[in-house]
Amino acid sequence: MMGRYAVHLRAEHPRFYRWSWWFRMSIVLIPVLGVTFILIFAQTGSLALLIVSILIPVSLGFSLLKLNHAKIGRFQKQWMVNPTSVSSDLPFGTPSPLNQCKLCDEIFPLINGRPEGLLAHYRIAHPEHHRWEKKIMIASMSAMITFTIIVVISVSKAQTFLLPAIIGYSSFVAAMVVLGLKTQRKFRRIWKAK
Repeated sequence: MMGRYAVHLRAEHPRFYRWSWWFRMSIVLIPVLGVTFILIFAQTGSLALLIVSILIPVSLGFSLLKLNHAKIGRFQKQWMVNPTSVSSDLPFGTPSPLNQCKLCDEIFPLINGRPEGLLAHYRIAHPEHHRWEKKIMIASMSAMITFTIIVVISVSKAQTFLLPAIIGYSSFVAAMVVLGLKTQRKFRRIWKAK
């Protein structure tokens, strides 16, 4: 969600905005989780574990869709009862639209679908955060390249490295997500304190 629609949802319907953001992230993460399970359990050679590894993400996906349907119905009922919403009611951890600064909430105009001036804003107004994001990007790209090389070597020659590579990479991604969220929260707290 980008542009005026995302800003409107965040300002007028913050709980729905937050839920839809987490729902979209889950839609991406469940297939990744499924592929990881399938790759891990395919290494064991057990048909039962392979079937379980397929059923886990499918059941998670259906549960998520049911939950989304119920949540949207609940949000619509709440909005019908009380159509006014205050942006101070914004739940903690609500993500910003892509054209809004994650730290100070300044909104930038979209030109050809891209936020004009947002990257320069991060470099100038939040240099520590900008440097940290560059380091995270380099670490993520290095990990992805290393993982790809290990998988290619494992598939072509030695299968023994595949399972540790998948587990290691999954752990790295989880750690990076947790570290990213904690650090983002820290930078936002520092900015609010100024």
